[in-house]
Amino acid sequence: MDGGRPDATGFARESNRPPLPHPRPAEFYHSPPPVHYQQPYPPYPPPVPPKRVNVLRVALLVALAVLLLAPAGAIAFEATRQDRTATLAGQGLGTAGDRPVGESNGGGAKGGSGETKGAPPTTVDGKVRRALSDQGAALVGGDQAAFLAPVDQTATKLRDDLARRFGSLRQLQVKVWEPTVVDKVKVVGDGTATAKVYVRYCFVVETCDPMNFQTATRWNVSGKTVTLLEFGVSDDLGPRPWEASELRTAVGQRVVLSTTPKYASRLPSMLASAEKAAALTDRYAKWGPPPSRYTVYLAGPDEWSSWYGIKQENWVAGFALPLTPNATEIVLNAARVDAKETLDVLRHEFTHVVTLAGVDRAYDKTWWLVEGLAEYVRVKGEGKPFSQMSDVRAYVRSGHWKNEIAMDDPPEGASTSDVSGRYGIAYLSVQRLADRFGEEKMLDFFDLTTRQGMSLTDAAPKALGMSWDDVANDCVRNVKART
Repeated sequence: MDGGRPDATGFARESNRPPLPHPRPAEFYHSPPPVHYQQPYPPYPPPVPPKRVNVLRVALLVALAVLLLAPAGAIAFEATRQDRTATLAGQGLGTAGDRPVGESNGGGAKGGSGETKGAPPTTVDGKVRRALSDQGAALVGGDQAAFLAPVDQTATKLRDDLARRFGSLRQLQVKVWEPTVVDKVKVVGDGTATAKVYVRYCFVVETCDPMNFQTATRWNVSGKTVTLLEFGVSDDLGPRPWEASELRTAVGQRVVLSTTPKYASRLPSMLASAEKAAALTDRYAKWGPPPSRYTVYLAGPDEWSSWYGIKQENWVAGFALPLTPNATEIVLNAARVDAKETLDVLRHEFTHVVTLAGVDRAYDKTWWLVEGLAEYVRVKGEGKPFSQMSDVRAYVRSGHWKNEIAMDDPPEGASTSDVSGRYGIAYLSVQRLADRFGEEKMLDFFDLTTRQGMSLTDAAPKALGMSWDDVANDCVRNVKART
């Protein structure tokens, strides 16, 4: 897929490039007034290829856009989907971000590979595994010298790189770092060995829903010792911010917010805004607990074009990227988002995180519900009337609206006014469902359709007590009455 746009199915076919956002009018956001169990992890067998290779790994990729010609502070967003099954399956990883097939819950250590210490290993395979295990324990324990000890003396660039990673991961309060060798270490004829390494990790708490990555490593084999020559970045969506940059981090009760030293002075005010957004969106985690912490990165211009291997346009304000269906990281553009805008942006973004967590199926037919619900929560948090009604009126009166509520995401080439109008109709429709049937029934309808994949026709009688035609016609009348 060239250009990063989703195809007609709503899926982006290129797994490492996000679809570009549909831009929106400047007024889309109006900044609100300023307001001032633990158990260890188990020993893990090597990951094995998942059996669910045909299950769609649905990735929400939300982009927030600021138009170049719009007044400062204007922000917009879009939710699109990616099919990343092929990427993850090709790496031998599961599609749900959980333990590879055959692994179980409980037991083991929080750092290292979970292997039991015993006599020194005698094989190259065993030595590599032991080195990785010791390195993980050193990272979690805060021992930089021990973390760098496996690095070959000639690999000075790698030593510097891993020293930076150590510092950034410690800033992020890494609490779990569990490397596992995929298959076996392969010894080659030039005195080196290679190994694919799969790492599961958590920040701040040991009991998070773990994130993961897989990468290539290369080792020097000399006599009875093995030393590390190369340790790559994530094969999937790499480099991660902590792989590429020196980070400074602020940790709140609900949010981890991290950036480079240049923007570290923004952390306190932006964290305060993010915590307020999380306090609202946590209440909408109806289908499982909210994340242990929402993870948000603030990117400067250099990082904006490199983190996750994603190059976004400078006028995009941010995007939310699922690493697993239960772990989503959000990146904000430091050039476009300030502390005031952070609150409004993250109310919407965090709603996507909690309402779509665990979804591993396509929801391309319920775009209006996905975006309408996120806007419903955003507007509810703002405590003011929906402010983009002029765009809805213009869209309705333009004749481009076909008197339909069940809209998919805006088509290629849609004007900014039409895009904003479509989002407004999505919001008005979800708000109408909540007003007419109550919020709980509206959320039940969202669950049946967006999360479980039931058709609108089948879900409406079950959740709302009447036919979908009746529901849709009422929503259309409501839009027309408001415009």
